Amino acid sequence: MNKLNVVGKREPMLDAWEKATGRARFTDDLSLPGMLYGKILRSPLAHAKILHVDLSEAEKVAGVKGAISGKDIPKKKYGIVPMAKDEYALAIDKVRYIGDEVAAVVATSLDAAEEAISKIRVDYKELPAVFDPIEAMKPGAPIIHDEVPNNVSASIHKEFGNVEKAFRESDFLFEESFETQAVNHCPLEPQAALAMVDPSGKVTLWASTQIPFFLRRNLATTLDIPESKVRVIKPKVGGGFGQKIDLYAKDFCAAFFAMKTKRPVKFVYEREEVFISTRQRHPMRIHLKTGMKKDGTILAQQFKVIADGGAYNSTAPLMITLACYFIMLPYRLENLL
Repeated sequence: MNKLNVVGKREPMLDAWEKATGRARFTDDLSLPGMLYGKILRSPLAHAKILHVDLSEAEKVAGVKGAISGKDIPKKKYGIVPMAKDEYALAIDKVRYIGDEVAAVVATSLDAAEEAISKIRVDYKELPAVFDPIEAMKPGAPIIHDEVPNNVSASIHKEFGNVEKAFRESDFLFEESFETQAVNHCPLEPQAALAMVDPSGKVTLWASTQIPFFLRRNLATTLDIPESKVRVIKPKVGGGFGQKIDLYAKDFCAAFFAMKTKRPVKFVYEREEVFISTRQRHPMRIHLKTGMKKDGTILAQQFKVIADGGAYNSTAPLMITLACYFIMLPYRLENLL
């Protein structure tokens, strides 16, 4: 029999030396000749129609090489869940949260890009907003997406065994409601992307992502080019914790501008942008009913979970599905054996 030579022993982290010596290369460490720097203009309103975006003054700033709004990109929606794609790289006609992406610029310096962003003028028609999932489901609530008239993007129902019979056979019934809060993952490395296009038209994107192949597929769709024309490289990632299992405007904007200008383009989010425009852990409201025997055996559980999915689907349909299963995971339930 082979003896275990790992269990109980300290093993070095394979990438510790690189990180400790500063040799590890993250996306923002990368630079290419002729590289441009990008910035994104974000909505100051939670819900509004976009009446007009004026890029003319931004385009006059010295060093600016391009400025775009949602009307300048292919009208192709993306999303991490294939059947729930509801987001554009830049907002078209409407913004749905404070921080929603409205326009973007690239320039020869970050200072020029920031100045250009400040010159963009957007005319909005503010709409009623809703910030609570319970209120959002009530009749007459503001509709965030026209194709989702009740603001419920996903509804999951799972049932195993005869729950009501198990409740009747229980010695004790416990019923309680719980709430969890939104949590930002706060990775040390903010979201970043660097894109270039080679002479054959192939796009290469370096990105701080946890899902390079999902990103590649969605990038090809959004840019309206074949997937074979896109390559995504994931350098070292400075923390993700699930937040980078998602798709962000910086990836699409970097690639789009690289195609448009024929120069490398880099976008790096500031910390404030990480807080206002990246996915957070979904707040949930959970009502749980448990039936037990006197000896502590759990006979049945019944629960209702409402997740605040935010302005766009993202991973919310997946999270609400997982919640149905994870609530039961720590317990021995006869119906699940």
